[in-house]
Parts: sequence; C-alpha cells; structure tokens
Amino acid sequence: MITPALSFDFTSAVLDPLITFTRSGATATRVNASGYIEAVAADVARFNFNPVTLACRGLLVEETRQNLCPYSNQFDQLGTSFWIPARAMVSATAGTSPDGTNNAFALFETAVSGTHNVTQSIATVGGTTYTGSMYVKANGRSWALLQLVGSTVFPSVNINLTTGALGTINGTATATVANAGNGWWRVTITAATDAASTQLRIYASTGDNATSYLGDVTKGILMYGAQLEIGAFATSYIPNVGNVKNTRNADVATITGTNFSDWWQAGFGGATVQALPSIVSSIRPLIQFDDGTANEIITLRGNTTNPELYIVDGGTPQAQIDAGTIAANTAYSLTGWWQTNFCAARKDNGARVEDLTATIPTVTQARLGSDGTNYLNGHLATINYYDQFSGQIYTRRKNKVIFTVI
Repeated sequence: MITPALSFDFTSAVLDPLITFTRSGATATRVNASGYIEAVAADVARFNFNPVTLACRGLLVEETRQNLCPYSNQFDQLGTSFWIPARAMVSATAGTSPDGTNNAFALFETAVSGTHNVTQSIATVGGTTYTGSMYVKANGRSWALLQLVGSTVFPSVNINLTTGALGTINGTATATVANAGNGWWRVTITAATDAASTQLRIYASTGDNATSYLGDVTKGILMYGAQLEIGAFATSYIPNVGNVKNTRNADVATITGTNFSDWWQAGFGGATVQALPSIVSSIRPLIQFDDGTANEIITLRGNTTNPELYIVDGGTPQAQIDAGTIAANTAYSLTGWWQTNFCAARKDNGARVEDLTATIPTVTQARLGSDGTNYLNGHLATINYYDQFSGQIYTRRKNKVIFTVI
C-alpha cells in the first residue's frame, strides 16, 4: 500500500491551512451539521451536510449564480411586481422552514373552483435556459406543481409531497427533487423560456396534474426559498430579502507558493479524488495542477459523463484518458497516475485505462474543484496525492508495464 504524501478529508468539515479559500460576498448558504440551511460569511469554505442523515458531504464548490427572484422567502409581499395569489391566501410564520426557524409560508386555498397558486413575474431573456426551484411541504394537500410560465410554453413538474416522487413533467423540461429533511422537498424545473418575462408559479394540488378543483380553506402547502437562476441545473439557495437579486460568487480553493512546492514532485506522481457531482454536463474539474495558464495542466475531471485524466504540456494535449461513466448526484472515485510515456486512470475499482505516449508538464499550483473557468458544482470528499511512481508503482520489462499498486 502506497502512503499518500498529502491527504485531505473534507468530510471532517475542516479546511487544511495549506488551502487558500475565497468567495467574495456574504450571500452563500450551506446545510449545517444540524441539517438546516444557514448563511455563510464571505471567504469561508462551505462544508455541506446531508439534511436527512446529517453526514458531511464534503467541501461544496459552485460557480457564480444569481437568484433573479426578489422577496425569495417573503411570499406575503403581494403586488404586481412581487407575489400574486390566485384563489389562495398566503400566511407568514406558518411553520419551521428548512433553515430551522418559524419562517415558512402557507398557501391556503380559497373556497372557489379553479387553480390555487401564487406567482411572481421575473424579467428573463427569451431562448435562455433557466432553472426554477422551491422548497415545498404538505399542509393538507399532498401534491404540488412548480411551473415556469412563458408566453406560449408552460413547462411544469408535479411532486408527491408525501413520498417525494416526481409526477408528470409537462412540456420540454427536466426536473429534480431532493429531500430537504423534516418533510420538506426541494423541487426544481429547468427549461428554456420564450418570453421577456417568465412567471415562477407554485400550485397546491390534489394529485398528479390535478390543480383545478373546489378549494378548502383549511388545506394547502408550505413554501420556502424560491429561486430562479440562469443555467441548466439548480445551485444552493441564495436568499433575497427585499427587492434585490443577490449573486453568490464562485468558490475558489487553491494551493500556491511554498504551500504547493513543498510537497509537489515534478515529473511523476498520482492522485485519487472522491467526489459527489451535482451535475455531469460540460467540464467539471475535481483537482487541477497547472502553472496558471492552459499550457501546462494535469487534471482529474468529469467531462460530461466521462471521468478523465487530462494532461497538457506546452499547450499540446498529451493524454485524455476516459475511465468509465459517472452520473449526477452519485459519488465516485477517480485515480490518475502520470509519468513520461506512462499515464493511467481508473474510476472506483474499475479497469485501469492507459496512455503510453505523454510528456509531463511543469506546474506550480493546485486548484480544487475548478480549472479557473469551470467548476465542479458538487462536493469534494477526499483528495490523496502521491509523490511516488517509479519503482514502487510499476516496473518495465521489455517495454511492458507491470503494475504492483494503483
């Protein structure tokens, strides 16, 4: 067994002093060790916990996003520019929300036939993909429907508030649901809008696609934390108190200077990263070693659904090793080894994939969960770095590589 030269365990909810962390602005949130959403100060790393099991998921690394929905948890701010109820009444301090305080809002039906909902109209750009999200809980009604209303398209998703199962998804859209603990569910819907103003709307419902009925003034749903953001997936909740649209800046974790050079072995080495990605589209770096440019790179990353070891030297790609398949919200481990004319990668305990023609770049820093442009948008659980390769890891016999450990 090879002992790592450097090891980070982010599930301990501690940031190693070798790591420099920045995120400007105090608009970020996380789920704390008690399972509740809480605000996190600027430049403070977010160690996110599972709201149900209370296990630490690791270091949360996300790209910059803006919540376009003002009064995001003030559903009683009524008016044409904010929330508008239809055949419904909105009541504040209606129960304990996902942040652990009595600031959930209730949508109660009125005794009128029709749909029972509350809506906010938000300026958007036609043809752009948006993701709407909201935390919802049963309160007499065990179904809800979240909708993005454009000019001619009305994508929506149904959710069973008892089981958390998604029902029918209407229109060209994708949707997700996540257990937020204590009977709360965070439901999301992603679609391209066709309008300069899009309505984020939540309905109480009696069943899958059953939103129109005679209302009961004692029944409805609980609501918390509305969000509309540009992008094909939801990120962590960004609170908007009042008529503002706050931005959460990117999480930036780096190791530079002597904090890097004191342990880095030039020319050969290896790393293993355990991660939990929230999304598997585009490039999602786990760890990247580089020189501050795109010319010298060693990175372990997700490239859509492919876990890869990717190496660039002198601006020329040297290796791009696909080690299998990954999925959103599914933890995986990715290992990579590198040395001149021998690079290898594997996912979890799967088959090793090799590339025997590569030169190794000269690097000066490490980026965690980012390459400077793209972000993991998920959790880093552990990182192990190995400053060994030759001899202890493999031997060459007549140009044949024989592994002893990987």
